[in-house]
Amino acid sequence: MKPTCLLLAALLALAPSSQAQQNIEISSTFTDFTSWTLLGSATAQNQMPGNGFSYSDLILTSPGTGEQAGAGWAPQALVLDVDQSFHVGFNFFIAPGSIRGDGFTFTLSTATGLGNAGSGLGYEGLDSSLAFAVDTFNFEGDPVSPSVQLLQNGSVTPLAFTETGLGDAIRDPNFQWWATLDWTPSGLEDHQGLLTGTISHIDLGSFSVQAQMDLSNLAGEPVFYGFTASNGLADDGHFITSAVAVPEPAPWLLILAGVGLALRFTRRL
Repeated sequence: MKPTCLLLAALLALAPSSQAQQNIEISSTFTDFTSWTLLGSATAQNQMPGNGFSYSDLILTSPGTGEQAGAGWAPQALVLDVDQSFHVGFNFFIAPGSIRGDGFTFTLSTATGLGNAGSGLGYEGLDSSLAFAVDTFNFEGDPVSPSVQLLQNGSVTPLAFTETGLGDAIRDPNFQWWATLDWTPSGLEDHQGLLTGTISHIDLGSFSVQAQMDLSNLAGEPVFYGFTASNGLADDGHFITSAVAVPEPAPWLLILAGVGLALRFTRRL
């Protein structure tokens, strides 16, 4: 097989299948956040520190600076079948500023955008959407923070919530959190089912929230996925991360490199 054919085959092998549209795996596959649509305070950076891994960071708000709100959206919409199960996995960490707050969301929405700041988490006002939120600040009468919440249609009044009791421990600069969002449809083809969001930490345990929901607002529509965050009067940083081991060069690439060097050497003779 010619080298160009080998390269094309390798690229096709990496291309996502239609089934992969039901799953959004930021934890187990590399996501280049520099290719995403970034709004508000959001930035992205890639790093290869030489430790065998390649990293991409989505920085929704930067630590030490308040009154920020940011959003990052994947460049292509999905066509989710909400009568089939789907799964989302991602890693995050909250870099502490001087005051904890306000939080971030993973969001599925029929349109990209940046919602209201502060307690709006950069999500409030995004219609035809659902969100899994990690809320790290509360006013009197709100769920005690930090809490995990399920939100819908741009409202920050939670459909369900779980108070974690973590306090400032959720802002761990040393170990990241792993988050999942799982949809289990009713099986009745009615766009209804059970949505479960979970955050897990190597030392601090796992915390889940779930609710029966109707996802008719997303059925049959192109759906964008992304993250929103805000810190309001606080100044925490909110990071979504992706990492992948840098692979050893494939044998055929090493052969091609050797052929190239041999050709260069021959031309000098």
